[in-house]
Amino acid sequence: MAGRDADIIIHGGGIAGLWTLARLKNLGYDALLVEPNAIGGVQTIASQGIIHSGLKYALSGKINALAREISAMPDVWREALNGNGPVDLSKAKRAAETQYMMIPKGVMGSILKIGAKSFFGTEVEKIKWPPEVSASGFEGTLVDMAEPVLDIPSVVRTLAEPYMNCIRKSADGVNARKHIYTAAEGNDKSGIETQRRPLLMGLLKNAPFPLWVHLVGASDKPVATITTHETKDGELAWYFGGQVAERDKNENPDAVYDAMFEALKKYMPLTEINDADLAVLPIDRIEAKPGAGIMPDAPVIYNKDDKIYAWPTKLTFAPMMADKIADELKTQDISPSHNHTDWSFLPEVSYAEPPWEKAQWIKDKSDRRA
Repeated sequence: MAGRDADIIIHGGGIAGLWTLARLKNLGYDALLVEPNAIGGVQTIASQGIIHSGLKYALSGKINALAREISAMPDVWREALNGNGPVDLSKAKRAAETQYMMIPKGVMGSILKIGAKSFFGTEVEKIKWPPEVSASGFEGTLVDMAEPVLDIPSVVRTLAEPYMNCIRKSADGVNARKHIYTAAEGNDKSGIETQRRPLLMGLLKNAPFPLWVHLVGASDKPVATITTHETKDGELAWYFGGQVAERDKNENPDAVYDAMFEALKKYMPLTEINDADLAVLPIDRIEAKPGAGIMPDAPVIYNKDDKIYAWPTKLTFAPMMADKIADELKTQDISPSHNHTDWSFLPEVSYAEPPWEKAQWIKDKSDRRA
């Protein structure tokens, strides 16, 4: 039917699909994004919003391709946040200008500083501690990660709102020159080998102050990564990733809560947590499988059955993934038509709610802080 042909149909309304849509629209493609559930997807809306710089990997001695690839990405995002570059994020909110790494006293601190010097060519400088950290009882080194932390719901809306006419619940009856699949769960059903990393993220509401930190331990993965998010009712919620969350989704939530409080007691023993509400978020991180159960070192793109399947691997890689897709379309001689189809005949789709808004909160009545 006339008017029902698109250059591109993108499947998946998470960060990968939304950034790709913005990138391709700016190049002149008549693109349609299909999201059958909610804009923001599953993995994206559950993200902690950290734009990784690679320093976490370098400081743990993993100075590899992943660390080097990531190191350039914060500047790409900052350009977008400043309204420059091919995608404009100037209306998106930053939750924090930087993330800190809390390194306890001991040999580990020396090893971490050596790793930083090897990666950046300089020593890690001591910084002025935020007053909450100074009063927390923490003993060790605080490192400024120089990593912006984004308010993901605002990023999702900023990417989507200019193109809402092109974001629909279905594409029934629409033909396209190329289909691009960016939804992790959907890609998992493509027959391409993927890997799942189950997580049981922790949430603590009525947090005493804003906090954005990696709590470093003996492993190359943080004991906990904590970000802060404000709920609609104005309360602060700490969101816990890292080792405390790396467990089966069906595990008893008490195991997550115990790990959260154990980490807080070890690193910030003087911080009082009163009248806390607790919750967990079970989620699968689905990625392309590079082998040996490790994370890919960069965005992954597969061509299969005349379709493109793509994974950014990490939130921070979304711009790089979209660039790779644009290059792949050019290689396949799929050029933009510069048409602007009105897709309003297709059903609309709403936004996803972040975890701290839909969590099933319970009151913490334990003596974990005793």
